[in-house]
Amino acid sequence: MIRKNINKKAFTLIELLVSMSVIALITILFIANYNSANKRTDLIMTAQTMTSDIHFAQSNALGLVRYGIYGVPAGGWGVYFDKDNNTYTVFADLNEEGTMGYKEYDPNLEGNVFDGSIINKISQDLEIDSLVFSNGTATTSADTAIVSFLPPDPKTNIYNPNNSNDYIELEIHLKEKDSEKKQIVKVNFLGLVEVID
Repeated sequence: MIRKNINKKAFTLIELLVSMSVIALITILFIANYNSANKRTDLIMTAQTMTSDIHFAQSNALGLVRYGIYGVPAGGWGVYFDKDNNTYTVFADLNEEGTMGYKEYDPNLEGNVFDGSIINKISQDLEIDSLVFSNGTATTSADTAIVSFLPPDPKTNIYNPNNSNDYIELEIHLKEKDSEKKQIVKVNFLGLVEVID
């Protein structure tokens, strides 16, 4: 009688468990890395959007864009940053040139190219960590900041509503709430805007 050697190859239970564990571990690592990359992308996109909105206000001042029935704003166009509410707002400054502060939008105006009524809320995972002013030799922080552009140049003004000092630079520090990752949007007195890691 001839014996047939039947050796069937198959996974043992232990090999199957080890394989499944490795696949589960790789999946967990991928998902964690994916979420981290999403938050980082959100931080970068928020900084870029903020930069774009600052340029938008600057372009409005340069192009003498009208604000509804008020015409070209006497104080130009600007951006108001509010750390406590985690927002920033593009606005038309209806005050005279040189007047500190800003005039809020008129919610009754409709159909304008931009009427200042859009408040840009920072993502819930991000925050405006600090607003840092510099006069070239010293720095100071505040909870609010105003960057305005006066036509026709447009001349750039950097205001700290807490005092009347002249500033040449503002840094808006954006941060992820659950980590130390930051992006800094820097505006200087020449109207140059840049994003710094």
